[in-house]
Amino acid sequence: MHIPDGFLDLKICSVTYVLTAVFWFFAFRKAKKVLTDKQIPLMAVLTAMFFAAQMMNYPIIGGTTAHLLGGPILAITLGPYGGLISMTIILLIQALFFGDGGITTFGANVWNMGVIGVFVPYIIWALFPKNKKGMILGAFIGAFIGDVLAAISAGLELGLSAKFLYGVSIAVPAMALHHSIMGVGEGIVTSIIIVILLKSRPDLLDLPKIAPNWLSK
Repeated sequence: MHIPDGFLDLKICSVTYVLTAVFWFFAFRKAKKVLTDKQIPLMAVLTAMFFAAQMMNYPIIGGTTAHLLGGPILAITLGPYGGLISMTIILLIQALFFGDGGITTFGANVWNMGVIGVFVPYIIWALFPKNKKGMILGAFIGAFIGDVLAAISAGLELGLSAKFLYGVSIAVPAMALHHSIMGVGEGIVTSIIIVILLKSRPDLLDLPKIAPNWLSK
């Protein structure tokens, strides 16, 4: 899902940078007010864990590969703004040091994986009852839908770009189909982490969320 330099035209790059910058502004402002000493180690561990997870690509149909995003569990534990900050750090390091995703397309990649891939799972998870069954089911469904919508967004950006060879009718279904398979995996991994946290560290699920006021507890 990491879009390299040269795949998106200037218009798509500019629009996605502006949209993402709005979320960055509110995310960092909120983090200064909410982030505590207890959340910082958790954010660091999860950021490092999903940095590594994103570097591992898995073969899927059509001779292509996909990877876990990590956005759902980042959002559930830290809040969507916290997840956005972690995902921004992950994608920036990958782009600068590993050539995984571009600089001109950085805004688009963060928009897909750090905004859509974080906010959608969190909103869906928040709609479910906060008992064990509801939290696990909400985590799975939110992670799956978040992955698919993030992929569709990437497909739209590619399909609408004058620099990309294929149009929306090819790019969007291809991205959605491939990442719906990975979305099942993302849902399973997210649910397993929720089960582990409920058994061993339920307090980590009750930390103050770095989130917009309308999504805060």
